Amino acid sequence: CNDMHNSGGCTTSNSVRNGDTWLAQQIPSILNSQAYQNGGVIFIVWDEGEGNDGPIGLIALSPDAKPGYSNTIHYTHSSTLRTIQEILGVTPLLGDAANATDLSDLFVAFP
Repeated sequence: CNDMHNSGGCTTSNSVRNGDTWLAQQIPSILNSQAYQNGGVIFIVWDEGEGNDGPIGLIALSPDAKPGYSNTIHYTHSSTLRTIQEILGVTPLLGDAANATDLSDLFVAFP
């Protein structure tokens, strides 16, 4: 019900509304957490584009995000993986993350 893919057995038959409702319930507590307020980030990522694998929707919420910023850089799921690995200092970069553009352009400060 939370992934916007189905509605069987969910609160409503509108799969997008079900996902939006879940986000509306979960995001406030994360935004109020100490971890988020001390340089945390929330990535809301769609797993597929319209008709193919891209472009995909991605929203990055962070105290370090550039306010109101958007761009036309082509990111992939590997971009998200690379970014998370860079933030956490995890090496080696896995799979195509080694070749992907990271999401650092979205942030004022980036590790």
